[in-house]
Amino acid sequence: MSCPEIENLLRKKIGIDANIIGSSKIVKAVETRCSICSVSNVNDYLQMLHTSTQEFNELVELIVVPETWFFRDSQPYHALTNYVRSQWLNRYHHSKLRLLSVPCSTGEEPYSLAMTLLNLGLQPTQFHIDAVDISKKSLAKAKTGIYSRNSFRGNNLEFQHRYFNPINKEYQISDQVKNTVNFSPGNLLDSQFLLDRKSYDIIFCRNVLIYFDLPSRKIALKSLNCLLKTRGIILVGASETGELANLGLEIIRLDGVFLGQKKLANIENVNYSSASNYQPKENTKSPIHPILLETSQINNTKITPILDTVNQLSKATQIHDYHLNTIRKLADEGNLNEALSQCQSYLYDNSTSAEAYLLLGEIYQAQGIELQAEECFQKAVYLDPKNSQALLHLILLKEQRGDIIKANILRQRFQRLHKL
Repeated sequence: MSCPEIENLLRKKIGIDANIIGSSKIVKAVETRCSICSVSNVNDYLQMLHTSTQEFNELVELIVVPETWFFRDSQPYHALTNYVRSQWLNRYHHSKLRLLSVPCSTGEEPYSLAMTLLNLGLQPTQFHIDAVDISKKSLAKAKTGIYSRNSFRGNNLEFQHRYFNPINKEYQISDQVKNTVNFSPGNLLDSQFLLDRKSYDIIFCRNVLIYFDLPSRKIALKSLNCLLKTRGIILVGASETGELANLGLEIIRLDGVFLGQKKLANIENVNYSSASNYQPKENTKSPIHPILLETSQINNTKITPILDTVNQLSKATQIHDYHLNTIRKLADEGNLNEALSQCQSYLYDNSTSAEAYLLLGEIYQAQGIELQAEECFQKAVYLDPKNSQALLHLILLKEQRGDIIKANILRQRFQRLHKL
């Protein structure tokens, strides 16, 4: 069975790229629904999808990927902790902290966000979490709040004893956590997506854009940017971080995680390197609390951050190779060791692939192995001197180490590349 028209419909309505999620998965889902609906002709089923919202939703339920668990990839939660301590508590503690988790799947991510904030000492009345997903079945499970052992992975499960009650062989999340999350259905490509909600301090969107085609990612990221408060942060998958720059967001590094922060129109630059040793300048009217921003000062002269000088970052080169997409998917799902192994194998046969070296560098960086990451980014730039993402990674790494001279040389090269 061939389903190109159905694939196009799914891409248009929910952004799913069949080349990434796999045409075979879509074919299997269509065959299942055709059997249930007693439809023998794929064209007839296509017509049904056009006329029945309920049937389209049933097909989507078979295609979405609900694989998740509590505190999946711990680094983003460390970054959240750092941001709340260093910025929000110092500036906005009188207001309510607002967070968005999309897609929220079966609830593990938004509940992990809630537990992180409670562990920080925040009261449930001090924050609000909206959790949105396109799958109504996933939302139903999330609202129930009962989970099997598969949702608890890793060695640090102290939170399980603190916030869950055992029920036979499963675990029920406590009302203290459950009542802080508001679940609702939503589609990132909907032109009215969350327009009725107040803006957010923090947005998590880490496990869906990898499945989108480029136009759909742009639409989704633009919508999320509109929902983000000034100085708010957004966390996406590693492969989408570069695209945040196109929205005018500051790319910052926090606890090993690259994320985007919405900037003020005019803010005074501050020289700092970490939240722990930050000392505000004297006579600074409104000190900016740090979160490991890779911004730079040379000879006490105010330097506009890299991305402030770029009207529009060049589009990240899109990886159409199926194997690299598979490796990116593994990395974004947190399977870093497997992604590393597969990427190294890929480079054995494709030693001149700049995109593969860029991806390998991002994987090393996610593991905190920054020397190897830097070598990979350098190889990517050598193979493709116009690789903007690799140059950007190198600039940030040099600035992080305090090597401002080399960072400035790379920045000038970056600016020449974009003819600024």
